[in-house]
Amino acid sequence: MREILALLSDSKFHSGEELGELLGVTRAAVWKRLKKLEAVGVRVHSVKGRGYRIPDPLTLLDEAKLRAAGVPDNIGIEIPFETPSTNEVLKRHISIGAALPALAVTEHQTQGKGRRGRTWESGIAKNITMSFAWRFDQGPSVVEGLSLAVGVVVAKVLRNAGIPNPGLKWPNDIHIDGEKICGILLEMVADQDVCHVVIGIGLNVQSTAEQKAKVDQPWTDLASRLPNVPDRNCLVAEITKGLEDLCEVFAKGEGMAHFYPQWQAYDILFNQPVKVFSGVRVQEGIAKGIDENGALRLETEDGIELLHGGEISVRKQ
Repeated sequence: MREILALLSDSKFHSGEELGELLGVTRAAVWKRLKKLEAVGVRVHSVKGRGYRIPDPLTLLDEAKLRAAGVPDNIGIEIPFETPSTNEVLKRHISIGAALPALAVTEHQTQGKGRRGRTWESGIAKNITMSFAWRFDQGPSVVEGLSLAVGVVVAKVLRNAGIPNPGLKWPNDIHIDGEKICGILLEMVADQDVCHVVIGIGLNVQSTAEQKAKVDQPWTDLASRLPNVPDRNCLVAEITKGLEDLCEVFAKGEGMAHFYPQWQAYDILFNQPVKVFSGVRVQEGIAKGIDENGALRLETEDGIELLHGGEISVRKQ
């Protein structure tokens, strides 16, 4: 599907005969490929005598463009056009002993995992679904708070892209004016001596009405916030470079001590009344920031309670 989408990416009309010649297939095969695009949510306009086009131009993810935007040569890159989960791509990468660090990014993620068992589908060539894997030879003890630090990296990239007020919602969501724009999911593959971490990031760049209908909370995207949407290759590259720097800091054992004040500067829950959902338990209190290890400080009638990540959800009252 990537090949035919690339040919249509200029949003101009292309005849079935032209597409067939470029792809080396029959016009009937071209028609079948176009139907596959439509089946996964790509709108294709067909006009008799003119051919086929997609409504808006698009830029596909591309290794050469990622490298040109600054992804270092030491980071492996995988770009499957479609995959159930970029996290799973890199977990397989780890399981066969392939080199790290590595980046996986896709045009269409179909079964991405969010927190608390939610799924997240990326749309086609519109948003960013990426994963970054790193090996910590120091073991799992050094990665405490890493997911919060990832939020700082993404918030900085959004600010540099022109978003004036990105905010972090504990433990790992990025919001703009109370609307979610990005989610983060970390998965670890660890033993006593070595810890492999896969950092999954889903960022709304140009979301569709169909995606919006599937989301049960206020959300936004970069297209709604910026006059010009940045090239996704550039955004992925900036995030990847930030993640590499972050992992090097954690590998040195500096971890949240380095990112703690930066996270506080983006904290949108500080001093806000919140409800905390953990399984069947619901707590109410005032969010009082985080401690040096990344735990949420919840002020209740009984004092300050420290809440750690995992299957916990926090909402403003």
